[in-house]
Amino acid sequence: MDKVGFWSQAGAICQSRMAGYWWAGAPASFWPEDEATVKEIKSSWVEPFGDRRQELVIIGIDMDKEAIINKLESALLTEDELALGEKAWLEFKDPFPVWGEMEEAAAV
Repeated sequence: MDKVGFWSQAGAICQSRMAGYWWAGAPASFWPEDEATVKEIKSSWVEPFGDRRQELVIIGIDMDKEAIINKLESALLTEDELALGEKAWLEFKDPFPVWGEMEEAAAV
């Protein structure tokens, strides 16, 4: 829950890795001190998840927009799954590899 994932794909070339940490999971001592940056972080803050969110940009020609939307929406948690909470989510199948310590150290 505290790690930010990065996914990039162009054609058949795909890369996923850890990209850092969500502010919601960072100790207050790690937060920036300037008001403008804190204001920017809090501008997209939504409880109970804080700044944790996903943003996708899909660019292509003659793509089936509805099929892409349906596929992405099928990957979302249902309301019942969301209500189970973080401990239960750890039991769900994760298609991504575990990010290693070297990646974590590089992201800090």
